[in-house]
Amino acid sequence: MSTLELIGWLGAGLLLLGFALNIFQKIQAESNTYLSLNLIGSLLLLYNAYMNEAFPFVAVNFVWVAFSAFKLIQIRVKS
Repeated sequence: MSTLELIGWLGAGLLLLGFALNIFQKIQAESNTYLSLNLIGSLLLLYNAYMNEAFPFVAVNFVWVAFSAFKLIQIRVKS
């Protein structure tokens, strides 16, 4: 397995972990944990998609990164 593929699998795993923890009510969608898992996972997938020239996935993950980062910043500013 290449490093690039490993990065993609790690990103997918982090997104799915956050989703599963939220669905089973272990973390809330607006928690730092959930948003951080989404941010890191989508950053890794963004890199993987870019390097593989999968530009539709670059766009999706760019938006996912932007929304997660925005919400994390918004939460920290409110605190």
